[in-house]
Amino acid sequence: MEIGKKKLIFVITQPVVGGAQKYVFDLAKNFSKNYHVSVAIGEPKNGDLFQKLESEKIESIFLRHLKREIILTQDFRAFFELVRLFKKEKPDIIHLNSSKAGLLGSLAGFFAGIGRRHKPKIIFTAHGWIFKEDMSKWKKWIMVTLEWLFAKFKDRIICVSKDDFREAMKHYIAPPRKLSVVYNSIDKIKFLSKKEARAEISKMIGHEIGEDTIALVNLGRLYATKGLNYLMEAVSNLGAKHLSKKIVLVIFGDGPERENIKNQISSLRASFAEVATKAEQGFGGQANLKIEDTVFLVGDVPDAAKYLPAFDALVLSSTKEGFPYAILEAGLAGIPVISTNVGGVGEIIKDGENGILIEPKNPQAISDAIKNIIGDDEKSKKLSAKLKKSVAEDFSFEEMAERTEWVYKV
Repeated sequence: MEIGKKKLIFVITQPVVGGAQKYVFDLAKNFSKNYHVSVAIGEPKNGDLFQKLESEKIESIFLRHLKREIILTQDFRAFFELVRLFKKEKPDIIHLNSSKAGLLGSLAGFFAGIGRRHKPKIIFTAHGWIFKEDMSKWKKWIMVTLEWLFAKFKDRIICVSKDDFREAMKHYIAPPRKLSVVYNSIDKIKFLSKKEARAEISKMIGHEIGEDTIALVNLGRLYATKGLNYLMEAVSNLGAKHLSKKIVLVIFGDGPERENIKNQISSLRASFAEVATKAEQGFGGQANLKIEDTVFLVGDVPDAAKYLPAFDALVLSSTKEGFPYAILEAGLAGIPVISTNVGGVGEIIKDGENGILIEPKNPQAISDAIKNIIGDDEKSKKLSAKLKKSVAEDFSFEEMAERTEWVYKV
């Protein structure tokens, strides 16, 4: 380790493709110039983040007991695993990401600092508070209480949106002096051309996306909070009414809802087949039209953002968000965005100006917004151009890195 450089350790629960992982990787890569950086990560050991860190020659540390699921025996072991790590490495700054890592890591950092002349500074980034999810009142009370309790062991909390800041204040998670708003931001992305991107996506899904195809995309982890059931219902309704054009929805990502989504996709295809059969039999519609494949689940794809020019719109149907990278990426790619107005989304998208905002859990609102976009090329170009400008001007990665380092130092 170079003399004079401070030691910075990032901790994150999972190494999978996702927004929090992108956040950690981008900051680790940036700060490796001026800090001795390492990243401690839970399972799985062969996850995407490990590979990306290795490619940048950034040290990664595997935490074999740290898992996303709540398993008390494993969580107990993970806590002591983190204490041992912090005592061994003696970091100057511990930067925690995701709820599980935030809770266990803050307490472990406190215990590891006992007896040390220079205690580590403990930073936590809330990538959308867990208690904002749909849950029972008693479970929400437990989550709020845990965040409030463990916030006492954190020196600073970074909120990725003003909405998260307001939620923290509303639930008395921490005093204002501990809270800072630092928006997620992205650096330049090397996008493929629309033709190249469509060709690559066609190979991925085994289905050609032609010029006459309306191609929609959703990016994110496959969690219940992504509201994909509402999005697929909306696409089903839209497909049934607009059989004169093919509609394709490509979903990037993986996660615990994968099997449920696959089952819904099967049901969706069955309903389309029924519509086509009725059309052929003269019960409405055009007899020569069939919708065979519409929704495609492609799983985790590294650097998926480069394929965004292939699509006519990004559609986010989330019921809970922090500050989604997908909208920033779509903005730079020059494609229009339709999103539910949750979390920090409204701090990026101004409805009717640089995108379309809709209420969550409303398939009809989603399908209406999609028709609004795909039926008006001029409006689509206007919205995407304004979003591209606002992302480039208001969400620079350099500013995000500077503000994050300021949090480290205050």
